[in-house]
Amino acid sequence: MPDSVYRKLQEHLNQLPMGFPPTESGVDIALLKKMYEPEEAELTLALTPAPQRADQMAEKMGMDPGSCKAKLDRMGKRGLLITTTVNDERHYVLAPYIVGTYEYQINRLDKEYTDLHNQYMMEAMGLEVFGGKTSLFRIVPVEKSVESVQEILPHDVVKTKIMEADRIALTDCLCRLKSKAEGRGCDHPVRTCLSLNRCADFFIENDLRAEEITKEEALAIMDMADREGLVTQTQNSAGDLDYICNCCKCSCGIMATVVHLGLHNQLTKATYINTPDLDACTGCGTCLDRCMFKAIRIIDGKASIHPNKCMGCGLCTTTCPEGAAKLTKRSPDQMPDVPESVQAMYDRIQAEKGRPQAFHSFTEIQKTGIAD
Repeated sequence: MPDSVYRKLQEHLNQLPMGFPPTESGVDIALLKKMYEPEEAELTLALTPAPQRADQMAEKMGMDPGSCKAKLDRMGKRGLLITTTVNDERHYVLAPYIVGTYEYQINRLDKEYTDLHNQYMMEAMGLEVFGGKTSLFRIVPVEKSVESVQEILPHDVVKTKIMEADRIALTDCLCRLKSKAEGRGCDHPVRTCLSLNRCADFFIENDLRAEEITKEEALAIMDMADREGLVTQTQNSAGDLDYICNCCKCSCGIMATVVHLGLHNQLTKATYINTPDLDACTGCGTCLDRCMFKAIRIIDGKASIHPNKCMGCGLCTTTCPEGAAKLTKRSPDQMPDVPESVQAMYDRIQAEKGRPQAFHSFTEIQKTGIAD
């Protein structure tokens, strides 16, 4: 099949709020060819952000309904679309590349794919992710680090989201798997990421290295992440969440980009900032090893915090031997602007980029009904 179907697919995906821009080198097409078989590309062109049943897709494509459903289900397991249940029936939804099919390639990582992805990020997708006003991601503080803070905002307490979840899935960290596929990586645990509610359904039902766990087990994962010095990162939403990632700059593409290129303002900070007690600080440097954002220096024997680089993750506070590292609320003019929901985040990004196609969060998909 000629490249035209892949160019159409690139243009189709690029209509979403977080798009899929073209490149002069053609790496965008090479990446799509690596991910999608020609017939899968054709089927994806018929997908929309609104959920559709297999029989609706079959009618669009002129296919046998049973055959169409089998192909769509296979695409779900290959991480090429979103599957969800609406009115007790399985439906299929168009997925963006980030956050979406890239993260869903967790069973298909190899050196060829990661090389194509890295080149595409450098040429086009990096600007797509980091070039906008509203970020896809935000930092959440370690819960222990904010226990003494008055008026803790609800969206800064991950435990609340875990305890409210109907279903939780534990998954592998895609970033660490990707690093290992590239022959590098780190010694941090791989099984550290959580999917919640309908996102958990999706990962479990499609065998994307996921297993259902209890709320108590999920809280234990968060405690382990603190011990390992991992930064908790999730969607830029004050309400519903689909996932909780526990990240390291050794492997996480988002964090590494922020640190290496100084794009600290392109990732939504937590509500808090490290304000050390200088009388208690001995300048021991323990916090330097814990800070992944290079926000701390020791000056004249005391910890000094770079206000723009401190993301408020709180990792420095949980191992400070003197208890000198403390999180306090940012000043009003430095408070992060967090959208009220995942859907509100995508709506903002769509408006800012002027994209014609909306994208629905896992929560919102359930409200959109069945596509006509």
